[in-house]
Amino acid sequence: MLDNIYDGLIQIGQQSDHIKQYFREEHSWVQAGALGAFAAINSMRVLAYIPQLVKAARDSNGASAISYTTWGLFAASNITTIIYALICLGDALMAIIFLGNAMACSAIVVVTYFKRRNHQARQALDKSSPSGTSAERYSVA
Repeated sequence: MLDNIYDGLIQIGQQSDHIKQYFREEHSWVQAGALGAFAAINSMRVLAYIPQLVKAARDSNGASAISYTTWGLFAASNITTIIYALICLGDALMAIIFLGNAMACSAIVVVTYFKRRNHQARQALDKSSPSGTSAERYSVA
């Protein structure tokens, strides 16, 4: 079974080489367009993380809707793409684009960590305070 999978992957790789060669020789503009679209869309992804960062930073409940697992996996995926781009493709542009994405995902994880830590500290303070919650202590009547 593993031999069949291996043979299938080799065939896919050979077909990929044929496709790449075809576009290089016959339609070089397609390769340029694909690179341009890849660079543009994946660069804009960095901007798409900003609303999530803002939401996490403004959240008063410890950024409870943010998933460490999801954003950690997104960051790890971007990091492995950086490694692949550098080692397998020798593509510094791709690595730089995914570095921006990895940094944005990591920033969301870091902001979430601090928001949760501060939220937990406030809750612990509220529970230990004899005069009620911090909101009650600081409200204006």
